[in-house]
Amino acid sequence: MSMGDMMTLLKLKRGKYALVEEKIPPKAIAVGQAIKDLSLPTNCTIAAIIRGGEVIVPRGITILEVGDEVLAITDTDGAKKLADLFELKG
Repeated sequence: MSMGDMMTLLKLKRGKYALVEEKIPPKAIAVGQAIKDLSLPTNCTIAAIIRGGEVIVPRGITILEVGDEVLAITDTDGAKKLADLFELKG
């Protein structure tokens, strides 16, 4: 699966789910938003954020920043919706 810069790191449950990674570009829809405000798909969980070489355990109040590398566990539909959040603002 490849959507933009999203990369599949590990397939789970016979390919139905995957651990994916995507770096948040400047002007992405998600920049400056708290995870709790993102309207993540039902089958999508942000598992970790790598920021400046440090691993951040995400919480609902964690604000996403430009350059964050987001690791998420999701199904195929959730990955597409997650990729939409990392697209550039209109």
